Amino acid sequence: MVIAPQNSESPFLNWTAVNFGAHTENVAGLSLYAKGLTGGFNAYYDTLPVHEKIREYAGSESRDIRFFPLKISEKEYAKLMENLSNWKGKPYPYKFFTYNCTDGIYYLLFNSLDSLPPPTQKIMAPQDLALILQKENRLEYPYLLPSLRERVLNSTDREQSKLEFMEWENSQKNAKKDTLREKEMAELRYIASKKHGEKRNLFKLEKSFIKPHGYSRLDVGMQEIKGESKASIRFRPLLHDPSDNSDYYSAYSTLELLALGLNVNSKGINLRELDLMHIRSAPIYDSLFRSLSWDFFIGYKDNYSQLNAGFGVSSYINKKRKIALEFLLQNSVKCKNDFSCADFIGFETQLNKRFAGNFRYGAQFEYLYNIMNFGNKHIQFKTWLSYDVNREFNLYIENIFGIKKQEILGLYMRLYI
Repeated sequence: MVIAPQNSESPFLNWTAVNFGAHTENVAGLSLYAKGLTGGFNAYYDTLPVHEKIREYAGSESRDIRFFPLKISEKEYAKLMENLSNWKGKPYPYKFFTYNCTDGIYYLLFNSLDSLPPPTQKIMAPQDLALILQKENRLEYPYLLPSLRERVLNSTDREQSKLEFMEWENSQKNAKKDTLREKEMAELRYIASKKHGEKRNLFKLEKSFIKPHGYSRLDVGMQEIKGESKASIRFRPLLHDPSDNSDYYSAYSTLELLALGLNVNSKGINLRELDLMHIRSAPIYDSLFRSLSWDFFIGYKDNYSQLNAGFGVSSYINKKRKIALEFLLQNSVKCKNDFSCADFIGFETQLNKRFAGNFRYGAQFEYLYNIMNFGNKHIQFKTWLSYDVNREFNLYIENIFGIKKQEILGLYMRLYI
């Protein structure tokens, strides 16, 4: 939330941003999720200049940012500032789902503005807060500030793109000072200033309220599995993965919980998959900002119980940084129904990319060796193509195949709830 100073012509980037967030004390990996889900962190209200919050969201987390002007009276403004002053510095219980950053900002508004309804949903996301305020006629149309990644990848001005990326690198912690680098940046600033007579306006007014897709997803479609056609239903009640449209969500990590997949044919209904948890750090389309990555999966797939864990390095394969590959060392324990298990170790590559219009595509390659029996190999390719019809409806096709044989060809209608 951004607060404009009263009776001041201070530039927007120097306005005050209000933040409600958990102090994670440098906790990372699975411990971060475990403590965040169980309430192991305290959260605090604090303030910082807008430009610092933009650097965090549009840069390191690669988020597009939408600014919604809020309709507020002078009396409500005074009450909000009073509450903020009283609440700053006090610890509040924090949970990723039931009392998160969005809840903290909403309760500040709820206790400051007149006639706001209490939230009805147990899990509140930023888009839920925007929808509540929109229904109460409290919001004007938003202004969009694209993420640094989007500005770099979509810019036709080579010098401007390079300058923005170098300035972002310079702003990171532990950035090394380099005289030649500083000279190059100074030259790029001069070139950019000569090209643009006046400073570019990166904020774009959106003349509609766009609702991002929900966290829950329902896939309904057909699969051809080794020459046999089957109807397919898959439901994921929480969160998102790299194949989802990520416009509104952090690209810092992805998390799927309790995804259930069923196949149906004339012989009956079969359980295809049950993903209890799948966590990925740094989805491949955002590895511009993080090189180390890791993956954790526990669940049931293809008649096996699986526990996969791995780590790797992400890197871009061209100077424009438009395509990336992730190499993931993976240890997979697959147990059959009779509890006989096989250990595999290998690697995985992933590629995800957006291109013209509402299309996105991706590819994955997995190569595993059985530790106990090196003659037993698992080699699999997966490609997918996605088309966003709108925010709630998507067409998705995937093709999974091994060496010289077709495994799965699937076509789905994907509904976000």
